[in-house]
Amino acid sequence: MKDKKIILAGGTGFVGKYLQQKFSEAGYQVIVIARKTPTNWDSLDKITAALENSEILINLAGKSVNCRYTKKNKNEILISRTQTTKTLGEAIKKCKFPPKIWFNSSTATIYRHAEDKPMTEEKGEIGTGFSVGVAKAWEKEFFDFQLDTTRQIALRMAIILGKNGGVIPAFKNIVRLGLGGKQGNGNQMFS
Repeated sequence: MKDKKIILAGGTGFVGKYLQQKFSEAGYQVIVIARKTPTNWDSLDKITAALENSEILINLAGKSVNCRYTKKNKNEILISRTQTTKTLGEAIKKCKFPPKIWFNSSTATIYRHAEDKPMTEEKGEIGTGFSVGVAKAWEKEFFDFQLDTTRQIALRMAIILGKNGGVIPAFKNIVRLGLGGKQGNGNQMFS
C-alpha cells in the first residue's frame, strides 16, 4: 500500500486526470472527491476521513465555465466553487491530522483585462464583472478558514492548454474553419 496520500477534489476533469496520473506514477495514493466517486460531496464524514493524514489537498471543483451564462448557470458556477471550498474547509477543521497543504483553484480572471501591462500577484489590479465576483467570493470562502497546520495556496489559473484537452480541441476546430487569424511569420505565440 502507498504511504503518502493526495486528495483531488473535483479531480475528474482534464487537470484532475492529469494530476491523478502523475501522482500515482510518483507512488502516491490518490483519492478523488467528486459527485460520482465513492468519496463524494454528500458525506462530510467521508471527506474528513479521506483528508486525514493526507499530504496535499488540491481542490479543482466547480462547474465548467464553458457554457452559456444564463442566470441558472451563473448561480451554479458560483455555488459549485464556494460550497465545495466551504465543505473542504469544514472537513479539514474536523481532522486530527489535516493535510499539510491545501491548493484551492481560483482564476486569473480576477484581474482586469489589461493590454497595457502584465497583471501579477504583486502589481495586479482587480477587475469587475461576473467572473471577478466569482473569484473574489471563492477566495474569500477559502481564506476565511484560519488553519493553523494547513498551508493555503490559491491557484489563479487561466485557460488550460493540453495536447488532448483543455481549450486546444476547441481552438483546433476554430482554426480548421479558417477563423484562426493570420499567423504572420509563423512565430506567433499565446499564453
